[in-house]
Amino acid sequence: MLTLPILLMFASTLVIVFQGMFFFLHTRQLRVLKDELSRIANEQQTALTANAKSLVKLQATITVLEKKLNRTVQRQQDLENKDAGSLTYEQASKLIELGAAPEDLVKTCGLSQAEAHLVSLMAARGIGKTS
Repeated sequence: MLTLPILLMFASTLVIVFQGMFFFLHTRQLRVLKDELSRIANEQQTALTANAKSLVKLQATITVLEKKLNRTVQRQQDLENKDAGSLTYEQASKLIELGAAPEDLVKTCGLSQAEAHLVSLMAARGIGKTS
């Protein structure tokens, strides 16, 4: 028959064996989880690096587009200013056709005295008439 000390020793041996198995299984699970975590961290780092490179390229593209936009705006303003000047000469030519004097052109169209005189001479010779 088994005595109490032998039963206690058997029970503690079983407990130690089960603890060892439990420890072994958990250690293995921890290693698998650690490997999975490391793989995911590497994937995230790769994605982060790719995103950073994309952002740098995007910033360069935006910079180029901003420069193009600024040039386009400047050209538009230049064209508007040119058109405004053409409109002034067209108005001056019409006023001359209606009998205005060069002094009137200076006041109404903002032309210099020389420009007004030139428009007046051109109209008198039939150059640059509007129709």
